[in-house]
Amino acid sequence: MSLHLHPKHGVNPTIPRCFLCGEDKNEVVLLGNAYKDQAPMHMCLDKSPCDKCKGYMQQGIILIGVRDGEQGDNPYRTGHFCVLKEEAIQRAFKDCEGILKSRVAFVDETTWKALGLP
Repeated sequence: MSLHLHPKHGVNPTIPRCFLCGEDKNEVVLLGNAYKDQAPMHMCLDKSPCDKCKGYMQQGIILIGVRDGEQGDNPYRTGHFCVLKEEAIQRAFKDCEGILKSRVAFVDETTWKALGLP
């Protein structure tokens, strides 16, 4: 595997961020000319969880608060983040097989408040 240097920015490094929690991963990625401009200092490159989120996913289900009415693969986040045990998810949601399998779910503000989450 070879890295094609960016003509202006060389190796063009960035620090990847976790798609789930938004924190920096303990990595540096050299993008070279794979990124058209100068790479930002931090950016989300994929949806794979960081080591911390992987640990949370072993403990339970990650819930991420999103703004009411948001849809899609990357909804606007409110900053709420918590981990619930599987039993709590099963009590709170009727059809939760998808949530239990993926180990993460986006929860709108109204539902977040109805569940009494912090």
